[in-house]
Amino acid sequence: MDGLTARDKFRAEAGGVNQRVWMIVNKGQCFVDLLSKEPVLHLVRALLGECFQLSSHGANIARKGGVPMPLHTDQWWMPAPVEADVNPMPVGSIRRDAAPVPPAAEPVLIAPCACVNVLWYLRDFSEKTGSTRVLPGSHLFGYQPPADHPETATVSVAGKAGTVLVIDGRIWHGTGANTTDNDRLTVLTTFCGPQYRPQENYFVGTSPAVLANADEHLRSMLGYRIWHGYGRTENPVAEFVDED
Repeated sequence: MDGLTARDKFRAEAGGVNQRVWMIVNKGQCFVDLLSKEPVLHLVRALLGECFQLSSHGANIARKGGVPMPLHTDQWWMPAPVEADVNPMPVGSIRRDAAPVPPAAEPVLIAPCACVNVLWYLRDFSEKTGSTRVLPGSHLFGYQPPADHPETATVSVAGKAGTVLVIDGRIWHGTGANTTDNDRLTVLTTFCGPQYRPQENYFVGTSPAVLANADEHLRSMLGYRIWHGYGRTENPVAEFVDED
């Protein structure tokens, strides 16, 4: 896969037969309703605290012929703690493909959990259908997975349709390879803290019809709630950016 452009990696000859559907807040009320499932939100609060927002909400369709996704984390953008005499990478220079740098301190210094992934199983997940692979305990490693990390160290998270998998955004994980004739269907939702930039731009991309019917909870999930003065426009005391 080395030397391929980002677009090339999505071509069928490179194993890019899987499909992602983004911005499903615009694809039907059933997808919006998932964002209000209290048992799931309770788990998200346990990891992120009382305030959080939607980072992305999409569908992941794993098809036969797809290659395993390389191990990665969805919190790659979080600056890692460093000792006072270490010159860290500037925050604006952090890249997804940067070489992992294991923490030098003992005990290991790690960044806190700042995003959470929720996978909604729409069909049965098995190792054969490409269920998500995770490396248990990797959220405590304090660095990103190296490109040559053996996949055999991971476990496949199988489950029946209707299962919801909630994982810490620091966990090393990746979609498995679907070797069956049946598409593996899942909704993949990521939440992050209110001070971080979401993966999807809901201010630009959300349908006006969705916003017109959005209650306070949904507007908060879409980033319209002001957090300690951040994200405000003109009114210094407004709770939401769309208030007069």
